[in-house]
Amino acid sequence: MPNRGGLYGGGGGYRRLVTLGAVVLGVVVLGWFLLTRMLGGDSCTTSYCPSGKGSDAPEGYTFVSKVYEFNAEQTAVPPGTEARVSLPLLDATTDGRNLAFYRFVETTGAWEPLGPALLDAGGETVSATLPEPPPVIAVMRRLLPAGHVVAYLPHNGTLHPEAQGRITVLHSFDFTPSSDGTIAGELTPVAASGDFAFYPVISAGASQRGSIPIVSNILADGQNRSRHVQEIVRLVAERQLGGIDIAYLDLAPDQRTSFSLFVSELGQALRANGKVLTLTLPPPMKVQDRIDEGAYDWQELGKSADILKIWPYRDQSTYRRDMPAIIEHLTTRVEVSKLVLTVTPYATEKTIEGLSTMTLAHAMSIATRLDVQTGSDQKIEAGSNVLIVATNIDRDENLSGVLWDARAASVGFTYKSDGPRTVWIENFFSIGFKLEYIYRHKLGGVAVEDASDNVYLGNIWTALVPFIASGQPILMQPNPSDLVPFWKPPEKGSYDGGERAGQRGSVRWATPTEPGTYTISLRLSDGVNFFENEITVTVEARSNRAPVESSTPTQGTG
Repeated sequence: MPNRGGLYGGGGGYRRLVTLGAVVLGVVVLGWFLLTRMLGGDSCTTSYCPSGKGSDAPEGYTFVSKVYEFNAEQTAVPPGTEARVSLPLLDATTDGRNLAFYRFVETTGAWEPLGPALLDAGGETVSATLPEPPPVIAVMRRLLPAGHVVAYLPHNGTLHPEAQGRITVLHSFDFTPSSDGTIAGELTPVAASGDFAFYPVISAGASQRGSIPIVSNILADGQNRSRHVQEIVRLVAERQLGGIDIAYLDLAPDQRTSFSLFVSELGQALRANGKVLTLTLPPPMKVQDRIDEGAYDWQELGKSADILKIWPYRDQSTYRRDMPAIIEHLTTRVEVSKLVLTVTPYATEKTIEGLSTMTLAHAMSIATRLDVQTGSDQKIEAGSNVLIVATNIDRDENLSGVLWDARAASVGFTYKSDGPRTVWIENFFSIGFKLEYIYRHKLGGVAVEDASDNVYLGNIWTALVPFIASGQPILMQPNPSDLVPFWKPPEKGSYDGGERAGQRGSVRWATPTEPGTYTISLRLSDGVNFFENEITVTVEARSNRAPVESSTPTQGTG
């Protein structure tokens, strides 16, 4: 039975989407809308004519152009020839979010995606390069209150289940620039879907050894830049991509002009072929009373790219102080609908040496680390008192314990290891307060630094899913009692202090009178998930020595 008014009926939508860049016999430019406007009247002698087919937009979508039907009697297109198509919009707009060309399939009664629609500078028309002229075509916008929903994946990564069906753009970190301007890497195989556009990433940065000098050499010379642009355009065409993302991070400030020239040339070349250019850029820094953009001229870059993603600002101790000013600055430089704020599932650690990231599981393994303090003779004897310590959250050692850091709007803790350290955890609570900036400044959407199905990362999709649906963040703080350590009693012996024992991060255990091996467990939560670590203690008679063994923490869901 035909699926009238449905989307992606009959399948294969994504396969059509990713074949937009196919280099075949040539490109036919179908600028029918200009002729249609000039001719007027009821008769149609142009390449495409207004049509009444598929007049109902699928749920969650809206038409931004009329529906057009190909006029085969008027225009002959050689088989296998790409079509460079343009359509006038019903209403002029500066918002290019979630616009795409769709074709109507009469046999299924459904609309299928063909590829992203590029908005022209005047905001009156959109264009794309399609594998062949579709019989019935229109441009629609996917209606998402959150705007763009961009997901990054590591190479060959698997998308998180909660991201599926919700994202509009997928990036995979697949490619890097080579010293001769060519592109190295292999494309991540992406499961067929018509729900999102797929633009892999060409990346370089301080974390990728040797990549920054390569990019610097490319940018330093005009011929090298042009050669690099040609190689990227060739990659997009040969891999049949709808576009590409450039993530050249950590560039020196003296490369500001050359990077802008590179992006301008690349943007023009891709747009001429109906392809999309997106950029991943490090956030500017707030320096005293000004915003320092460093190597990235956001205003110029915004003229050439279709989407600009603000990479995560790592220092949570200054995030809420500086990010409002940074975002406010960027909204005066770039069309707001192009600006996308990136959030991350990674925890951040700050030391005297700088900032680094880690998984939630790693962060909580630090927080739940256990030790047994037995005194100088290292004995654990039957009928004695032993202090069990969570060494990195012990408040009696002037550590913070796991708590809600109001300044950072995040759960975190402090500990000591070669100096003071602070760990901030990203989860449902902290992400809500970051999504607030998208809502407050009416930004173009949200991106997720790592949207993979990685069990060691925090599941921030519990905050993202309602935001995607409503466009509004959920602002909540965890219950302080949920962050308190809980010590599971061993089979024998008892803790001093009863039910409240160990809430400061250590517990005193009155060992049993019978020798044996006993397990002591610590349960700790970040406000969303709980984590357990345990230590096994061998209690011996008073004359025996007492070896201590440690084990690995386990994670559960609270």
